[in-house]
Amino acid sequence: MDNFFITQEPYIHIGNKRFLGRVGNTLIKSLGLRYTLHQHLDWTTDMNSVEQRINYFHLLDAVIAYHVPGDVVELGCYTGQCALLFQKIIADHNSDKQLHLYDSFDTHFSFKGNIEQELVSNFERANLKQPVLHKGYFEQTLPANLPEQICFAHIDCGFGGEPQQHREIMLHCLTHLYPRLSRGAVVVLMDYHDDQTGDKGADANPGVKLACDAFFADRPEKVASLYGNEYSHGFFRKL
Repeated sequence: MDNFFITQEPYIHIGNKRFLGRVGNTLIKSLGLRYTLHQHLDWTTDMNSVEQRINYFHLLDAVIAYHVPGDVVELGCYTGQCALLFQKIIADHNSDKQLHLYDSFDTHFSFKGNIEQELVSNFERANLKQPVLHKGYFEQTLPANLPEQICFAHIDCGFGGEPQQHREIMLHCLTHLYPRLSRGAVVVLMDYHDDQTGDKGADANPGVKLACDAFFADRPEKVASLYGNEYSHGFFRKL
């Protein structure tokens, strides 16, 4: 199974900046120069970096390959950049795992249309099975709408709010996910940033680490930081 789809639409957003960068790098290469243009990610459209997507691929691929029981969950899906990738991996394994997505669909960032409909349309364009959508705030949908067993979860509930408020939302999510995680299940934490690791990515939502420090203080799992280029994230595996 290849993973070149990681950098293809609709699995990842490709805007004019990225197109202009490709043209510029092609020109530079034709001149025989050993340089490339670097384009900064736009957090309003680029919900994750290619490096993060490579991490998602390998973590979910391993969970399915090693037959960890349960379904796949994403808390905070927006228009589905990550969700499309998750469903593509599930499909390429011919797995019967179900993808569950949770979002209020109220946070628009730079998108002007109907976020929920855009997500559905993205799955249609990719010719992928539609996920199970759970619309509402996490306080409303968790834990009642969670599957009984979970093998993989991605938590991306950043909304640009105050860190302590984000900490409380993260703690709510972790508290209700944790008991449903199968042994060996993986949870990826978007915006987990630990200065002690040398992570050079953005500390966009400090509430993530604040919540993890509190939640894992008396639990055996530890969060490991992952390289994500301009963005930060981490993961833990259920023991």
